[in-house]
Amino acid sequence: MAPLRSRPGTAALMALAAASTAPALAQPAPVDLVLLHGTVLTPSGSTQALAVSHGTIVAVGSDAEIATLAGTGAQTIDLAGHTVMPGLYDMHVHTYAAGRDKLSCRFPQGAGAAVVVAAVKACAARAKPGDWIIGGSWVGASFKPGEQNRRLLDAAAPANPVMLNDESLHSVWVNSRVLALAGITRDTKPAEGGVIDRNAKGEATGVLREVTARDIEAFIPKVSAEDQIAAIKAATDEMLSYGIVGFTDAAVRREMIAGLTDYARSGGLKQYARGCIVWGPNSGDSEGLIPQRQAWSAGRLQLDCVKMFLDGVPLEGRTAVMLEPYAHRGGPHDDQGPGAGRGLKLIPEDTLFPAVTAFDRQGILVKFHAAGDGSVHEAVEAIAAARKANGDTGPHHEIGHNTFIDLADVPKGRELHFTWELSPYIWWPTPITSVDIAKAVGPERMKRLWPMRDVVDSGANVVVGSDWPVVPSVNPWIAFETLVTRQVPGATGEPINAGQRVTREQAMALLTRNGAAEMGRLDKGGTLEPGKLADFIVLDRNPMTIPVGEIHQTKVLATYIAGERVFSASKGETQ
Repeated sequence: MAPLRSRPGTAALMALAAASTAPALAQPAPVDLVLLHGTVLTPSGSTQALAVSHGTIVAVGSDAEIATLAGTGAQTIDLAGHTVMPGLYDMHVHTYAAGRDKLSCRFPQGAGAAVVVAAVKACAARAKPGDWIIGGSWVGASFKPGEQNRRLLDAAAPANPVMLNDESLHSVWVNSRVLALAGITRDTKPAEGGVIDRNAKGEATGVLREVTARDIEAFIPKVSAEDQIAAIKAATDEMLSYGIVGFTDAAVRREMIAGLTDYARSGGLKQYARGCIVWGPNSGDSEGLIPQRQAWSAGRLQLDCVKMFLDGVPLEGRTAVMLEPYAHRGGPHDDQGPGAGRGLKLIPEDTLFPAVTAFDRQGILVKFHAAGDGSVHEAVEAIAAARKANGDTGPHHEIGHNTFIDLADVPKGRELHFTWELSPYIWWPTPITSVDIAKAVGPERMKRLWPMRDVVDSGANVVVGSDWPVVPSVNPWIAFETLVTRQVPGATGEPINAGQRVTREQAMALLTRNGAAEMGRLDKGGTLEPGKLADFIVLDRNPMTIPVGEIHQTKVLATYIAGERVFSASKGETQ
């Protein structure tokens, strides 16, 4: 791989626009950065070069055109044939959880019981008695019936509380020490919206779901702001290395807010970030941050969003809300209430609709977690109620995940001015897709899994999110490729719903322009054209022309935000 080459510029700045009858304006600042001899992807196709002045793109064009613009002392980068494209947007990440996981007790996603136990034993050997061992992420389909129980963890870490997150971050597996701390016994009834898995004898197995899983976090010792910052830095640095210049943190909670704000205020947070404060039954005490959101916003972090969890996930727990009952029963709440067999509704309509309407009136964006087609429909109806009450001037609310969408709801995104956010990082055959979801919903509904083409063709804004660390890697090039192929990276194997493939051009827009638009900064980013900030990435290949099965192998050589180089592969570091 040829390195990027830099040399000082010598040509004087030329006029950037022809004279006209308009009033004379002050000349812009001199061009201080030019990139030559590459392929620059623009809205109209591609060109060779790019000129930047004080963090703003002032010209794109041929090498000859751009070379003459370099001011005295300007930096000139020889791209040596490499590709430049707009920076990427990941509209659904969990920065603190991802960074914490990188620093916690880890084992491969999908590991069997023996591997999990060995990892916990190793972590316990390094921990002090009484220290919490936190890690993940386990996959329910990887265990034999009855194998996943608290006693396995008791034996692995007899002196420590243990809490392991599942692949979806909606369930946890804990040992007896944690159950005792939380006061969970065979007689404990779960809080509304929560689930305690039990064995045939009625004893808690140690697997807790949804609200009950999140309630456990109240017993974990508080993490210092310094440790929060370390986790957030680890996560955001990794995103920079993949070319991600903007993101939405989809679940901001009290336990991370100090570190997130301090890091943003210090200037350490380079990306444009939106934070969604958790509201609802699993928010803990995080709802109190909402009226304080402006005070907690800082630097490039804007807390202008709330997160509502409408349901769970369509995995072995069957907690995603479906319009029709699950094909295979077996969820611990299958026989509870009027929605028996159709999932676990977390927020009743008489609470949800007024809340969404109130947030909409205040201009606060609502991001819904909605995995099942039943909860997606409920989110659509809540947005419709807000539009009826307040008109169409409110935020472009987001319905996130959309594992299943009823056909009748597909056109509503454009009609009601909201955004669909789907998760292409998840759908290539992983245990989540090929085992857990398929078993839960049956083959017929799998034909409607993640209907990306449908929502793109509907004319609504559509964005993508990784849900990292639900997926083991935040690598957006996996998403780019699988949006186009719906196959395992490498474009092999049977596709998942081949009719829902999109083109490369559409995939690029989903990851760039659409994300910038949803964050209210399309005038500043999302495409490479004069007048926008210099938010771009330099790649080792052109994802628009290489064989499609190689897109996931794309490497980012450098990431720039507002003209500042914030990642360099040659140095192996963020700036």
